[in-house]
Amino acid sequence: MFNKTNSNSPTLEESKKSISAPAPRASSGPSILGRDLIITGDVKTDGDVQIDGRIDGNIDAGNITIGEQGIINGKIIAKSVHVRGKVTGKVDAGTIELAETANVQADLVQDQLMIANGAFFDGKCARKSTPTSATKAPEKKAGSEKKPAKA
Repeated sequence: MFNKTNSNSPTLEESKKSISAPAPRASSGPSILGRDLIITGDVKTDGDVQIDGRIDGNIDAGNITIGEQGIINGKIIAKSVHVRGKVTGKVDAGTIELAETANVQADLVQDQLMIANGAFFDGKCARKSTPTSATKAPEKKAGSEKKPAKA
């Protein structure tokens, strides 16, 4: 009565082998660090992060949004950074946007910088890449200057 085995059901060993981690989703939403969260240490991810709490440490992420209540004390490295809260330290990103409510006391290294009216910014800005040749003034070749004709 109890000795009969069902050949369709996997054994314990077979079921252990078939368990695997779920495949990562390509378009998942950002990780959200809430207002009540305080992190002392570094945060590193390839994904997007929205910070509404406080981080005392460095952040390395894909795209970072710092909410109005968000506070960062440290270095930020990202593809893009959108600041509505407070940042103290250094920001290194392709695009940096400071909203009206931003309070930034940091040095910025970026390719594109947008600062809204009302944003507070105290620090240095430096461009990551050199400007394209279209924006450079044309260089003069030696000896190519026109000389006045003699009469």
